[in-house]
Amino acid sequence: MMLLDPPYFSGFEALGAAENVLMPEAYPHWLRADSPGRCGVRCGVICVHGFAGVPYEVTPVAKDCVTAGMDAVTMVLPGHGYRQRQDQRRQFARITMDGLLQAARQEIAKARQYYDRVGMFGLSMGGAIALTMAAEGRLDACAVAAPALRLPLRAEILIPLLGWASFYLPSATKPSFDQPCYDFYHSWALRQLYRLSRQARRQLPQIQVPTLVVHSHCDRIIPAIVVDWITAEVPAPVEVGWFDASGHAMLLDCQGAAVARRVVEFFERHLAPT
Repeated sequence: MMLLDPPYFSGFEALGAAENVLMPEAYPHWLRADSPGRCGVRCGVICVHGFAGVPYEVTPVAKDCVTAGMDAVTMVLPGHGYRQRQDQRRQFARITMDGLLQAARQEIAKARQYYDRVGMFGLSMGGAIALTMAAEGRLDACAVAAPALRLPLRAEILIPLLGWASFYLPSATKPSFDQPCYDFYHSWALRQLYRLSRQARRQLPQIQVPTLVVHSHCDRIIPAIVVDWITAEVPAPVEVGWFDASGHAMLLDCQGAAVARRVVEFFERHLAPT
């Protein structure tokens, strides 16, 4: 497979020396169920974190998949998860949209070596990536939480104007609950997120697999209108779940357990053979 620069870290491969490079919450994992659940076939779910996030924020879905009898894998997207601040600053500035998407394609290709049916769950930017993979026909089912098909209004205005420049800026305020994240962004990385959000939305009409979108009207980062776009433009069956007591990091917020159960129940039904 093509080597990516910056690299991504696969849940299907041992970390090796990278274990000393990544923060512990960013370690990718391959979680395997003891026995098949309702699916009754070899099926796996790839869980993809968001922009400036790490696998920790999607691990609740991965763990619940295993409890339900499905294998799950978490991955680290290019330019994310570094233990040392200076490493993270350097890698953040090297993120590209193509690298993010190619990392997801490679992880799906690895999953296909082991599983008959493959689903993907993505949070925020991970949701935009998952929808793109579904549009490319690489998945059997797709679930997303607060998918980044549109960014906050301020970002929508400023990124096209300033995204060509190279500079760091403070990140959003950290939530009250435990969420490993960085205290800075890079303008180039934000530009890539903006490009990805646009591409993912354009490809919605190409999605031909069952899709679940969960969101919150109280999300202050991704506007709720993205749910309407998905239900209107995706021709395949779309299910919607609202969890309005939660914010953007839905799986770590007060309704996290319920969100994870909803996602896993969706995969149980739609990764089963038809």
